[in-house]
Amino acid sequence: MAASKGTTSVPGSSHNNPTPIGITVRTTVERGGYYSGAELCDLGITVLEVIRGKAAWERIKAQGVANKPIKAGFEYLLARVRFFYSRRGSGFEEAGTNSVSEGQFITASNDGMKEYEPPPVLKQPESGLIDLPLHPGETREGWIVLQVPEKDKQPLLVFKRQHVEAIYGLRGYVWFKLN
Repeated sequence: MAASKGTTSVPGSSHNNPTPIGITVRTTVERGGYYSGAELCDLGITVLEVIRGKAAWERIKAQGVANKPIKAGFEYLLARVRFFYSRRGSGFEEAGTNSVSEGQFITASNDGMKEYEPPPVLKQPESGLIDLPLHPGETREGWIVLQVPEKDKQPLLVFKRQHVEAIYGLRGYVWFKLN
């Protein structure tokens, strides 16, 4: 992951200025495929709550999300996120719904240089956000299962504006505090 140098004044635009918990970041993505037209979509993303360590593991285990502890040196982290999706303009009907895909939200080191992939899970948690369909104009809240090193006391949450299937444009990251 390439870290930007210096600070910026727009919250969430770099690891040097991550958005605090409870503050909404508004951003834009471009949806479309190689053979279809593109459409701009607006997103609103808010980290609402973070649970980490033993408390996160107890919730994960109780719901059957995972059946074994995280790998050595890491701990589970649950982030409750509010996600708003809206399309601009008309047309492009086949892309009417949207969803947050696994891997679009990841954790990263405070300096932005190291990213931590989501842990493998058996299923998404109850009230989860991953793969939940969103219709234009809709807002959803849900939990995302992540992992962080036990020693990293100030990790960051990163939303990757590009889709894992490469159908979004406007590449870049949106950064959030996790404490």
